[in-house]
Amino acid sequence: MKKIALIMDGWKRWFTFAWPAGILQRIRQTGEEVSLYIFNSSGGWSCDNEYNIGEYNIYRLPELCEFDGVILDLNNIAYPKVREEVIQRAKESGVPVISIANEIEDFYYVGINNEKAMRMMIEHLHEKHGCKKYWFVMGPEDNYENVKRISALKTYMDEKQLVYSESDFYCESFEYQCGVNGFERLLETHDALPEAIICGNDNIAVGVCEAAAAHGYQVPEDFCVTGFDNFDKAAYYEPRISTIGHIRENVGIACADLFLRIWKGEDSERFYYTDTEGIFWDSCGCKAAKVPDQANYLKGQIMYGIETARFEDEVFSLEYELLKCNTVREMMYCIPQCIPSLKCDAMYLILDSHMDAYKEQVKAHRSLRFFDEEDFHVEGYPKCMQVKFAYKNGRMIDTDQMEIEGIFPFFEPQAGGTDFLFLPMHFRNRTVGYLVIENAVYLMEKQYLFQVVKTLTNAMENLHKKEKLEYMNQILSGLYIKDSMTGLYNRMGYQKLSESYFSIMREKKIPVLVMFVDLDRLKYINDTFGHEYGDFAIVSIAKAMQKHCDADAITARTGGDEFIVLESAKDEEAGMLLADKIRAELSALREKMQLPFDLSASIGVVVAQPGGENALESYVKRAEMLMYEEKTEKKVSRDS
Repeated sequence: MKKIALIMDGWKRWFTFAWPAGILQRIRQTGEEVSLYIFNSSGGWSCDNEYNIGEYNIYRLPELCEFDGVILDLNNIAYPKVREEVIQRAKESGVPVISIANEIEDFYYVGINNEKAMRMMIEHLHEKHGCKKYWFVMGPEDNYENVKRISALKTYMDEKQLVYSESDFYCESFEYQCGVNGFERLLETHDALPEAIICGNDNIAVGVCEAAAAHGYQVPEDFCVTGFDNFDKAAYYEPRISTIGHIRENVGIACADLFLRIWKGEDSERFYYTDTEGIFWDSCGCKAAKVPDQANYLKGQIMYGIETARFEDEVFSLEYELLKCNTVREMMYCIPQCIPSLKCDAMYLILDSHMDAYKEQVKAHRSLRFFDEEDFHVEGYPKCMQVKFAYKNGRMIDTDQMEIEGIFPFFEPQAGGTDFLFLPMHFRNRTVGYLVIENAVYLMEKQYLFQVVKTLTNAMENLHKKEKLEYMNQILSGLYIKDSMTGLYNRMGYQKLSESYFSIMREKKIPVLVMFVDLDRLKYINDTFGHEYGDFAIVSIAKAMQKHCDADAITARTGGDEFIVLESAKDEEAGMLLADKIRAELSALREKMQLPFDLSASIGVVVAQPGGENALESYVKRAEMLMYEEKTEKKVSRDS
C-alpha cells in the first residue's frame, strides 16, 4: 500500500477540497493501492497567534519519511517560520515531494502557469479592446502566484512599450476588501482613470466594481475590469467578470499521475502545468456565446441556504448536548447523534494522556502552584497517545484506553482509495490531541468541519477547566481538614467525619475499632535531639498507621503527638493485632535508621460492638485511658 501525505492550510476557515478530491478521483480510477493522508490546519484566519500556532502544530504529527510521497499546499500559510519548517522536514524525508501552485527548490511543481494565464488576460485587453493604461489590484505581495502574475504583466508591457509605474500597483490580499481598498487608493493617487483594472482574482474584481459604483462609475463603460480563477462571482455577478478559468481538481489529478510515474521509475518533468482558459465576459466589453444558467444557480443557492440553516441548527443542538456531557467520550458520541449530515466512514479522537496530569502533580507536590504547569505539547506530539474514541460504520468501538505510537499501523487501510483527514485539537497553543476522519472529502466540500471541530474543542476545554476547578476545590477542602505534616485528618477533619462514620457503621451493624495512639517521649526527643527528629517521629507513626489501617479508615492527628483511628474490626483481639503491627513497624524503622532514641507509641484499643448505647466520645475516652495505662507502665519500667 502506497501512502501520500498532503499538508495544506485552509483558506481562512474553508477547506481547499479540490486537491484531495482530484487525487482520490485518479487513484480510484486507476485502482492503484494508494491511500491519502490529509493534515489540514486553519492557522491563518484568527487574530489569536497562539491559537494559530496550535493549529499549525498538526504539521509536526506525521513522520514524512514513512510516506511514499508528500504534497505541499503552503500558499495560505501566513507564518514564514511555519512554511520553512514544513519545507525543511519535507526535504529531509527522502521521498518525492510535489508543491502545489508554488515553486520550491528541489520539489516538483504542479499547478497552472500563472505567467502564461495572466499574459493571456492583458494580451486580450490590449489587442482586442485597445487598452493601454492600466491599474493593477493584486494579491499578497509575497505570494508566489501573485508574484508570477505581476511579473507576466510587467514583461508584456515592457515588450509592447506600454507606460506604467509602481504607483499603478496595489497589493494586499485575495479578498473582496482588497478590491475596495485598492480602487480607493489608486483613485486617490491618480489624476485620471485607467482603461482597464486587472485584478488578482474574482473576489478582488467584485470589490473593485462595487467601489467604482459607489463613486458613480460603470463597468465596462468607464473602464474594463478582469479577475482570475473563475469563481461563481465571475459568472453570476453583474456585470459578469472576465476571468481565467481552470479546473482545480485537475491539480490533484496531476499530482496522482506524477507520483504513479515516479513510483514506476519513469522520467518526469519538474514542472507540470494544468490547463487554463480565458473567459471574456461583460466586464471587459465582450459578449460570451454561452450564457450561465442563472435559474439553476439560484436553485443551488437556495438549497445551499437550506442545508446551511439545517446544519447550523444541528450545531446549536450539539452545543447544547455537549454542555450536559461529563466525559470527552460522551462528547464524541454526541457528534454523530446531533449532526447526521456528517457523512464519513469512521471518526477517531486521539488525546494526550497528560490530560489529567495536574492531579498527579498536585498529589506529588502537595501544592496548588502546579495547576498552570500542565505537560501539554506546544511543539510536536507525545510519543505515545491514547485512543479516546473510535466510531466506525455507524457504531462505537471499544478501544479500552488503547494507546498508539505514531500514525501507523493504526491508520492503515485495507484497500486503496481511502483518505484520512487529520485535524488539530488544542487549547490555544497547547496541543491536546487530534481528530481523524476517514473518507472525509464530502465533509470538506460542504465546509462543515471547522465549525464542528471548534465547537467540540471549546466544549472539551470547558470540561477540562471544570474538572480542574472541581479537583482544586477537593484539594482545598482537603487542606482544610488535613494535617499538612502527616497527610492524616486534622482535628477539624476528625470532628467533621468521625460522628457520621460511627453512625453509618452502627446502622450497618459493623463493629468499630477505636484506637488512641500517643508517641512516646516526644518532648524528650525534641529537647535532646531537636525538632527535626521529633517531626520525623510524628511522620513515622502516621506512615505506619496509613500502611496498616484500612483504606477507608478514619486516621487523624488530633494533637501534637496524639492520633485516633476509627475502622471496622470484629473484636479487640483484631484491634490489638493492628496495634502490634504499628509498634513493630516503628521498631523496625528504628533499627534500620539506627535512631539514637526509642521510636515507640503507647496505644489504647476499644471495640464498639453493634447495639451499644454509648456515644463515640465515651469509647475514645476509654481508649485514651488504656493508652495512658500503657504509657505509665513504660515510665515505671524506665525509672526502675
